[in-house]
Amino acid sequence: MAGNVSVSLDRAHLAARFQRGKDHCGPILAQQILDDSRPFTPHDQGTLEDSGRVEKVDEDYAATWNTVYAAYQYYGCWPDGSHVIQQHDTSVNPEASTQWAEKARERYGADWDTVAQREFVKGAE
Repeated sequence: MAGNVSVSLDRAHLAARFQRGKDHCGPILAQQILDDSRPFTPHDQGTLEDSGRVEKVDEDYAATWNTVYAAYQYYGCWPDGSHVIQQHDTSVNPEASTQWAEKARERYGADWDTVAQREFVKGAE
């Protein structure tokens, strides 16, 4: 026995739900990334660690560090490749390193996926 099936989608409703999920999830996930990255952030009289914040960049939320030399500390050298950081002071943050958000992702990435999925669903309801 064969039958016909008709499916219709309210694309505007679906798009609105996705946007609500994204808007709810973005700042929560960025804050989690910021918090989880803190142990890997080099200590410099507290200014680098304290400069971390969640902000909207274009249409997405991001964890950012805003000091004059944050990029230098993150990438481990000046943009021209000079002044390479040999080793960060680990007396305050024993796991301090360059690319601290990537170090945090290695350790907490699966947790971030869980947070993102959970919060996206909450926001899309």
